[in-house]
Amino acid sequence: MWPRKAREPIGLVASDFGRMQRGPGEHTAMSQIPEEAAERVLGAIREAIEMESNGQHNEAEAFFRPLVEEFPEASLVHSYMSWILSRAGKDREAIEHGRVAVRLQPESELSSVMLFRALWGAGEHVLAFEEMRRLEKYGHSEEYARMMQEWNEGVKDDAASETIQ
Repeated sequence: MWPRKAREPIGLVASDFGRMQRGPGEHTAMSQIPEEAAERVLGAIREAIEMESNGQHNEAEAFFRPLVEEFPEASLVHSYMSWILSRAGKDREAIEHGRVAVRLQPESELSSVMLFRALWGAGEHVLAFEEMRRLEKYGHSEEYARMMQEWNEGVKDDAASETIQ
């Protein structure tokens, strides 16, 4: 069971980029993308998410892969590639892209959550929770707090499950 009601990353595309970063003066998700390419990257993310939501897994991957090649040092791009691959069942490759994203921007909540999703989808639950705890070094995570709250609310209906702290 996924530890929350799956809020797909389409909502993360524009509105949460700034929120899912830590502290003033730190890099934001878009800071690793040249300004002249920002709108194109955001559009590509939206298009890949739309393809994915329509069940076009292979098309989304093929469409998005050139962006990863163009911006190999952009955690945002690796994060969404991780999500696309995870949704396509390509768990190992999804985890690798998630790890690259976290290495490039260790304080990024977005990158951490996407890696968590890839790990969880691969059945690597212990590693997923270790990633959640790793991000705690950078401060409170609203997204992880929301995930755990939703999970714990779902636990009330399942007497065999324990509350997650």
